[in-house]
Amino acid sequence: MTLTKRISELMQAITASIPEREFCIQLGFLTTLVGEPFYLYGRSGSGKSLVADRIVAAFKNLRILNIGKRDQELPEKLENYDIIIFKSFNPFEEKSKANVHIAIEDRHKSSLIISGDIRPEVALNRTEITDKITLIVALPDSISSDALCNLLMTQGDTTSVHVPIGLTVTNEEKIQWNEEIKKVALSDDTLHIIGEIAKTCDENNIYVPIRKWIALTNIIKAAAFFNGRSETRITDTFFLGTPIWGRTMTNTTIIESYKNIVRNRILKEIPDIINNPYDADDLLRRVKHILFTSNNLYETKMFNNEPCILYKINIAGEPAPLYVPLRYVESDEDFNPLNELKQEEKRVRCNFHGTSSCTISIDSAIKSIGLRNTYARGLQGQQTKPQGKFEDFGTLPTYILMENAPEVIEQKKALLADIRVEIQTAAEHETKNLQTLRNVFNDIKASKDDLFCHKEFFKKSQEQVTELFESTKTIISKIKEAHELIASQNTF
Repeated sequence: MTLTKRISELMQAITASIPEREFCIQLGFLTTLVGEPFYLYGRSGSGKSLVADRIVAAFKNLRILNIGKRDQELPEKLENYDIIIFKSFNPFEEKSKANVHIAIEDRHKSSLIISGDIRPEVALNRTEITDKITLIVALPDSISSDALCNLLMTQGDTTSVHVPIGLTVTNEEKIQWNEEIKKVALSDDTLHIIGEIAKTCDENNIYVPIRKWIALTNIIKAAAFFNGRSETRITDTFFLGTPIWGRTMTNTTIIESYKNIVRNRILKEIPDIINNPYDADDLLRRVKHILFTSNNLYETKMFNNEPCILYKINIAGEPAPLYVPLRYVESDEDFNPLNELKQEEKRVRCNFHGTSSCTISIDSAIKSIGLRNTYARGLQGQQTKPQGKFEDFGTLPTYILMENAPEVIEQKKALLADIRVEIQTAAEHETKNLQTLRNVFNDIKASKDDLFCHKEFFKKSQEQVTELFESTKTIISKIKEAHELIASQNTF
């Protein structure tokens, strides 16, 4: 039996009949095996004792020191124990605090589990051991209705666990494996992710001691080792994106950052797909505007680096200029014009309805105060969301300088030539993106059955790549539609 197979069967044994806590047990096992202290947190009845018992059951002939009473004295030689467990730890009891400090300092190579129902930021800060605890294993408060029904149907006994003796880890194996774990290489992806998390911590004034970074990387290496690899993968780091960091605010900050860090790293070969996706809808709009609008030359003004139609309207007895980009003339879509501050005026809505006359609607909330008064009162930042209902204001014509103007025809020809080149370039680029996304998905899928892989994060990563794959297919189909539209017309 390979080591990976053995540990896989061991994890199945110690996580049996404890629904939705499997990863907590697995993470606790890894942390215990590499000899790091952790805080096992959960409300009363969440299963802390069961989880601790399951972790202990993974090891053979452990010398266990259980600390449960407030006034319990610690033995003189803690190195005589393989694991020290503080059950129902109370940080407000001075004796308990003192015992934890002694255990952390004098435990030698003993593993340490501190179990309690007091929030980590309170318990660890009160005990002044925040920087000495490697991570938090937080149990869910309850189980889902589906998991509960399955448990009741199978009548599982959560209090008992049977681990075949051949699967349990001896102390000699633990020592040997830790030496092998040290030899596992950290991949460039892993180092990048850790580095980016460290930057997030620096930017948000979150202190993480070097000792903790080393301990966390040892856990990452251990995950790779038990999967039979000599180098870590991104999936080995998934536990870093869970609430292991202690304070609620710290967890929120790091977890949100981690999601983006991993996403960007997974898509490192195609960063533009997130940061600057190709706008195929705009391509179609431009093609349709060239092919299906008249060749009229309209009176325009250059504004915000593009030709615009200038309309002046009066609201609440106050004149206000609106700038309508020429690209919208004769289109049939709703849009917001630009105001004199070169911002989209969200409280005004326009539509040409396929003609050269602009239908204007305004937000009823500005009928009595006007647009300029809104700016003067410092409310322009609030205009992004209309406050009232849009009401018809009027229809304004666009002044035509010349019908079927030769210069407009030539301009459209030039634009269409550029668009043909753009279509070819975009089609090649998006097809390459599609292939890269397929490869990325397969790379992630290869870790589906890895030991110690956080299944929920794994699933979300796959779903994210799948969504991008489908959106890229949609982009390609719209590029193809634009190409076929041009090919079907002989206008230019």
